[in-house]
This record gives sequence, structure tokens and C-alpha cells, in this order.
Amino acid sequence: MKDKLIITTVFASILTMSMLFAASPDAQAHEGYRDRDCCRRSNFDWVAPAVIGGLIGYELSQPRTVIVEQPPVVYTQPPAVIIQQPPMGYHWQQLYNPQVGQYQMVLVPNY
Repeated sequence: MKDKLIITTVFASILTMSMLFAASPDAQAHEGYRDRDCCRRSNFDWVAPAVIGGLIGYELSQPRTVIVEQPPVVYTQPPAVIIQQPPMGYHWQQLYNPQVGQYQMVLVPNY
């Protein structure tokens, strides 16, 4: 989390500095503009980019609150197993069924 904050702060600082340079009267002289009237503007042209960059930097540096909600725990009961009394001459036996791959209770005749 601190690494992300440091990266964001550095990015915001670079962005703010570049906006300040671009808004300065000297910036146009560096871009090849040699007209003397270009530099007779107000000396406060840097204020708007500085304020915008400052607001963006401030917002990016603020810690974010993350709310993580745990999903509700759902308990399911296994189905009830009711074993009836077998009819006369039969009994319940647990046998392995290879088709299903598990043991099953089956009704088998008494010998």
C-alpha cells in the first residue's frame, strides 16, 4: 500500500511540475515562439494548472477505505436417512455399487 502511495505522489508531483512549466511565460520561448507579445500576458497563468494539479495530487494521496463484506455462512443439513423395517424374509445390507462408485443400502433376501 505504501509503494502505491509513493508512486502516486511522485506521479502527481511530476504532473504538477510539468503543468507549471507549460503555463509559465518562458515555456513559449522554449517552444520556438519569438513573438514579444506572447510574453506580455498576466503573470498568474500558472495558478489554474497549479490548483488543478494540487487537487489531483491531494485526491490521489488520500487513503481509500475498502469495505470487504464476508459472504454469509450457509449451513445445509444432509438429507435425513430413514431406514424402514424390511419386509418378512428380507434384510438391509450395504453393498458396493461399481457403477456409482460408492456403497448403497439395498434390500436382499434372507437365505
